[in-house]
Amino acid sequence: MEGAIVEVLSTKFPPNIEPNGAIAYLDRDGVINIGSPNYINSPNELRLLDGAAFSIGELKRHGYYVCVVTNQSAISRGLWDAKQLGKIHHRLQEMLLSIDEDANIDLIITCPHRHIDRCNCRKPMPGMLYLGHSHLRDDLDLNKGMNIDVKIPNDAVRVNWWKDKTMPFNQLDLIVGDRKSDLGAGWARGIRLYKVNPDIGLHQVIERLVNFKDEGDFFQPVR
Repeated sequence: MEGAIVEVLSTKFPPNIEPNGAIAYLDRDGVINIGSPNYINSPNELRLLDGAAFSIGELKRHGYYVCVVTNQSAISRGLWDAKQLGKIHHRLQEMLLSIDEDANIDLIITCPHRHIDRCNCRKPMPGMLYLGHSHLRDDLDLNKGMNIDVKIPNDAVRVNWWKDKTMPFNQLDLIVGDRKSDLGAGWARGIRLYKVNPDIGLHQVIERLVNFKDEGDFFQPVR
């Protein structure tokens, strides 16, 4: 498998809320759920971070599309497959909605590769963010449910890490992560960057995210 795995869920917004056109890209482990050094290997291992469901609901109530972008090299390592990934993410969405009825995820994009595979999707490369933008705002037409091996063109991940941060497609676009690789992927797309403590996650920054004047955290990838 050379490409990413893209799960297209049901795009829903709360009543009387119109999408603002912006995308909130969220890392998964350490942002939405408690991470593990041994991966989240089954739905039963999922534990939401406090306030994660409310925070995703708040993003939707402020008009954001929500796109989860996660590195999961366990797939390439042969520990489990895309079918198991789908079960984990189905349970994740169930858990979120059981707490906040507005906590709908629009897309979940997964890189199944290891660092040594040199793919176009593994963060800090911006390939998964490119796919999210392309499906939600451009002409990438994907089927509802799981799409396997979605290719990312080389031009989409051609980044000069030494130049200044580029301008984003939408000034409100943002990424939340607990690692520098998350911020790097967002930096490459020119969007607002937010780094969180993995023991706290998304709830740590939700007030900043919905403050449209907040410019995010400073990050410089190589200097």
